[in-house]
Amino acid sequence: MTIDFLRQTCLSLPGATEDIKYDSDLCFSIGPKIFCGTRIEGAFRAGFKCDEEDFATLMEREGIIPLPRLSKTFWVRVEQNTALSPQEWEHYLRKSYQLVVASLPKKKQQELGLH
Repeated sequence: MTIDFLRQTCLSLPGATEDIKYDSDLCFSIGPKIFCGTRIEGAFRAGFKCDEEDFATLMEREGIIPLPRLSKTFWVRVEQNTALSPQEWEHYLRKSYQLVVASLPKKKQQELGLH
């Protein structure tokens, strides 16, 4: 897993944007909400939102932990870039995006051209 792969996958989703937050995190958002973030320096780490079922499944995988301060809302942090296959990364990033889109008010979804 590389930052370029994350960028390409996240930015392929309708309306997704990227920016640097917290001084050193590359974050991918839909509207005002982040659906994936990764470090741009240092050891690999990336976080994304998932549903309760996927959260439980992912917690059983080596190299994946609850994202501090956000685990109550089912965010995970992948600490090993090989913890997921490229296909799994695509699946979970798309699902994170969909979960975040669904949490946006309908008006915001319409403004972003998602409905």
